Amino acid sequence: MSSQEDRGGAARDGAGRDEDNGSEPETDGPAQQPAPEQPAPEQEEVPAPGAWEAVEQLFALAPHLRAGRANVMGDTRVSGDVVAGDKHIGVHLHGEASARLRPSGPVPGADLERVVQTFAPSRRYDELCAELAESRVLVLRGRRGTGRRTAALRMLSQVTKGVGDVIALDPGTEPADFADHVLPGRAHFVTDPPAVEDGPLRDVHLHAVRRRLADSGGFFVVVASPGAVLDGVEGRDWVPPRPADVVRAHLEHMIGSAGRSPSAEPAEIQRLLEMEVTVGFLSAGPAPHEAAGFARLLVEYVNGRCGTEELAGYGRTSADRVVDSWFGRGGPGGEIELRDKAFLISLAAFDGSPYPLVADLGDGLYRQLLGAEEPDRPAGHPVFGTCKGDRLALAGALEYDDETDTRWGRVPEPVVAFENGHLWSAVLRHVWTSHPAVRSPMLDWLDVLVADRRSLVRLRGAVTAGVLAAADFEYGFDAFLTRWASSKSLMERQLASWALYTAAEHGMDTVVRRLLSGWSRQHDQGRRWTAARTYALLGGATAATALRDIGRMTAAGPAPDAALQTALEQTVDALLQGPAGPAVVEQLVEWHGGRGPLRELAAAGFLRGTRRRRYEPGSHGAWPRLLRLADQEAPARRHIVALWRGLLGDRVSRDAAREGLTRWVRAAETASARSAAAGHTVPSDIEQALGRLLPELVTTANERERLDYLLRRYGDGTGLPSAAAARLRAALPGRPSDSPLTI
Repeated sequence: MSSQEDRGGAARDGAGRDEDNGSEPETDGPAQQPAPEQPAPEQEEVPAPGAWEAVEQLFALAPHLRAGRANVMGDTRVSGDVVAGDKHIGVHLHGEASARLRPSGPVPGADLERVVQTFAPSRRYDELCAELAESRVLVLRGRRGTGRRTAALRMLSQVTKGVGDVIALDPGTEPADFADHVLPGRAHFVTDPPAVEDGPLRDVHLHAVRRRLADSGGFFVVVASPGAVLDGVEGRDWVPPRPADVVRAHLEHMIGSAGRSPSAEPAEIQRLLEMEVTVGFLSAGPAPHEAAGFARLLVEYVNGRCGTEELAGYGRTSADRVVDSWFGRGGPGGEIELRDKAFLISLAAFDGSPYPLVADLGDGLYRQLLGAEEPDRPAGHPVFGTCKGDRLALAGALEYDDETDTRWGRVPEPVVAFENGHLWSAVLRHVWTSHPAVRSPMLDWLDVLVADRRSLVRLRGAVTAGVLAAADFEYGFDAFLTRWASSKSLMERQLASWALYTAAEHGMDTVVRRLLSGWSRQHDQGRRWTAARTYALLGGATAATALRDIGRMTAAGPAPDAALQTALEQTVDALLQGPAGPAVVEQLVEWHGGRGPLRELAAAGFLRGTRRRRYEPGSHGAWPRLLRLADQEAPARRHIVALWRGLLGDRVSRDAAREGLTRWVRAAETASARSAAAGHTVPSDIEQALGRLLPELVTTANERERLDYLLRRYGDGTGLPSAAAARLRAALPGRPSDSPLTI
C-alpha cells in the first residue's frame, strides 16, 4: 500500500518526489535532475477520461447509482420525491426560438393518472389545494423525500380537472425567468429552483407569473426546500401524509386493479395493515416513497411471490436499524470484530464487486482503523479471519455471477452485493455521521483508493467520497472536494466531479448547483474545469444553468487554459448527447451567430458531438447521434441544419465540418452495405435519414456545389465510387455538376 500512498501524495501535490519511483532508485541519482519530471510517466498511466467517457465510466463501474435520480445522459428523469414511481419527462422547446433558453417538458399522462389513483390526501393537502385554486400560484416548502413533489402534481391535476398538460420546468430556471415559461392554459411546476442570498425568490417574480396566468387560466407551483431564500414571498409548509395512509392508498389501487372482489378488498387491506411486520415498518416513520414501495411488496406477498422475511428486510428504515446494530456496541450475536466492520464499510464502497477486492481493500481500512484505536500497537494483523460465508451472512449479501472490467476486457467473475439495496449508502452515512473518530482513518483510506491505478477502485473511491460529502457537506468540502477540484492533476479534478455528482444524487443537488455556479465565477482554472465536467455528468436537468455557466467561463474572466477549453468543448458535446440535446443545439446556433470565443466553442462542441454514434434496435449500423436527433425532433433539426450550413460556409471551420459530414456519409454507407448483405433492397434507415437532411443544407448554388464536391470525392475505401454517396448526391436539389468546386 505504501507505493499507492506515495502515488496519492504525488497526485495531490501536482509534483513528484524521487521516492515515487523507488523500484529503480538508480535513475534518481543525479542531484541536478529536475524533480518535476519524475511523475510524468505516472500521470500518463492514469489520464483523466473525456467528459462523455467519464459519464460512461460512472455508470459502468458504479451501476448501483442508477437507483437514484439518474438524470444523466439518455435518461430523462425528473428529480424529486416520487410516491408512484419515477417520472420520465422528455425535454422539448415550446414556441419560437428565443435568446433565452427555455427547456421544459410535460409530465406523461399515465404518470399523472397513477398519482391521482395512489395519492393519500390529508386535511393539509385540501387546504393547500384550495389556496392554489384561488391564487393560481403556490410556493410549497418541504424536505426531499416527504412527497412534496407528488403533492404538487396531485394539486395541479385536481385544480385543472385533468385537462391539459402539467409542465415541468428545468430546476435550474432562475426565478426571474419563471414568467417567460408560462404557457397559456397550462399547469406548471418547478422543483428546487435557485433561490439563494444573492438571488432569492421574490414576490415580483410571482406577480409576473400571476399576470401571465390571469389571462389564460393556468397554475404555477414552486416546490422549494426549507433552505430556499424567499423575499416577500410566503411559503406554505408541506406536511407529509401518514405512512399508513400512503400504504392504504396504494393497496386500494393495486388490489382493486387486480380484479379482486370489491367486498373483500377492505378486509384484505386491513389484514395486511395489521400484520406484525407492517406495524413494525410503519412505526419507524418511513418516507412516502418507502411506504409506497412497501405496499407494492405487500401485494407481492399476497400473490405468494415473497415472504415475511423480505417484508421485514425492506427499505431504508430497516437498513438503518441493521446498520445501527452492526456498528453499535453489543449488536445481535455480540460485538462484531473491527476487521469485519471494516469489511462492511468496504462492501458499502464496492457493492457489486468481486469478494477478493472487497476483502483486500477492507483489510487496508482495517489497518487504518486499528492504527487509530491502538496507535502504539506494532503494525500487522492476523492473516486469517472470518470466513467468506460468515461475512456474507453477516452483511446479508449475495454472491452471483457477473462480468467485471479488467485491462483484458470484460471477464466473467462472481461478485458480492448487499441484498438490501439501501444498505450500501446507509453504512457510509452511519459511520461518517455517528462515529466521528472514523473520519481521519477513512480519509487516509480514501486517499489510497483514489490513487489506485484500477479504474474501478479509483471511481468507487470518488463515489464513496460523494456519499460522505452528502452526509456532511461542509466537512467534505474542506477535507477533499476543494483540494481535488483545485489540483493540477486532471484526474483529481475528475474525482471531484464524480463526488459532486454523487452528492447531488444523495440529497445535495441544490447545494451542488450553487457551488458549481459559484466556481464558474471564480478565476481558479481547476475549479472551473471541475464545474464544467460536473455539468456534463448532471446532464439534462441542469442544461440551462450549465450552458449559462459554460458561456460565462468561455467569454468572461480569465481566458481558459488549454485544459479548461477542452473541458468546455467536451461538456457541450456531452450535453448534446443527453435529453436536453434540442435545447443545447438551439443555444449553439445563437453562440455561433456571434463572434469571439463563444462562436469558437459552439463550432468545436458541435463538431465533437457529430462524432458520437449509437446502435439503435433494428438498424444495421451505428446512428450518428445528432443525425438521429435531427430525424426525430423538428426544432432540433432546424438548428442542426443551421449549424452545418454555418460551419461548412466558414473558412475557419470548413475542413473540420467536411470531415464530420464525411463520417456521417461513411456511417450511412456501412449501414446500407450491411442492410444489402442481409437481403434488403432499399438503403438503410441511416442513409435515408441523411438523404432527407442533406437537401436542407442547400439554399445557394455554392452550398449545392460544396456538398456535390464532397460526395463526388468520397470513395468506399476500395478505390471504387461509393454507391451510397452516389445516391445521396442524386438527392441534392438542382442539376449535378462534374466541375471542381471553386471556393
